[in-house]
Amino acid sequence: MALTVNYNDEGIADSVPTYLFDQASTYKEDPHGAALEWFTSAIMGVSVHFGLSSLLGKGEDPVGVLSPELYAELPKRFSCEHFDTEDIVEMTIAAGARYILFPAVTKDGFSLYNSAVSDFNSVNSAAKRDLVGELASTCEFHGIGLCLEYPFGINRHRHPDGIAKGLMPQSEYCDFVKDQIHELISGYGPIAAISFTGVENLADRNPAFDIADIYEMIRFIQPNTLIGFQTGATGTEDFFSVADPNAKTGFMAKNATQPIEIRCNLGDNTDRGFRPEIAGNHLKMDAIWKALKNAHDADANLLVNTALMPNGSLDLEDIKTLLAVGEKMENEGRP
Repeated sequence: MALTVNYNDEGIADSVPTYLFDQASTYKEDPHGAALEWFTSAIMGVSVHFGLSSLLGKGEDPVGVLSPELYAELPKRFSCEHFDTEDIVEMTIAAGARYILFPAVTKDGFSLYNSAVSDFNSVNSAAKRDLVGELASTCEFHGIGLCLEYPFGINRHRHPDGIAKGLMPQSEYCDFVKDQIHELISGYGPIAAISFTGVENLADRNPAFDIADIYEMIRFIQPNTLIGFQTGATGTEDFFSVADPNAKTGFMAKNATQPIEIRCNLGDNTDRGFRPEIAGNHLKMDAIWKALKNAHDADANLLVNTALMPNGSLDLEDIKTLLAVGEKMENEGRP
């Protein structure tokens, strides 16, 4: 799909993204300000984890489960026969959430979109589908913000021996990341946010990791797109994302002026990926409601993660929980 909102040299758009309709008056003069206004009022988002690792059922980053050679064969099994963006978006709406976080690229380097700079992608898999493109269209139709996750500092397909350890030309890797982010931000319609992960891999980065340059590119192409990088890589991010269900940390106290998102996994709290052995033991509605209350008390959003099944379908256990949360929120309001 093509970019549906165009911006002039002053960053003013010719139309309003559907997810920002409530901020339309602000958006006409300040797309970035409108996006921040939207984010701080969103209350909740749903993170949907999916990728080649889902086929193995060993979590988000199953290092050592298969050799790199065998792992590279997984796209032949990645059929996604039950991946349905209408189901995902309708569940998100019913849960009372305003945005979806979806991996554009996973830690193994697999792109869930039609990347021109990496043939290790979903279009070249058995599915032959651009999953990001499908989800972008559905989100735009329903007025839900689409946030894309990107793992900066790790790509096990291209660089199995590591990136941050200085085992490969970091400038080449940074150019590759910039090319992929450009593809995503210029070719898939309005993107509500780019959420980077892997800040721990950049502790010893050299100047080749020009994160500020990537941020500038994003903001030039889509001024409405917010940028997050966990607890911050440069300090210029638009929001912070922390894994703290109690919402009472020193970090949050020190950054009270910055919007904050608290992450919470419905399944294994230490891993967002699909793990069949924890079936029946996912978090239930009461736990999520408590997490929502903690987030509200901290003036933060709650991002609830669900892992799709290997065939791309939603987990029924998580559907029931999220629908129960949405029903309670509709009846009682925000906790």
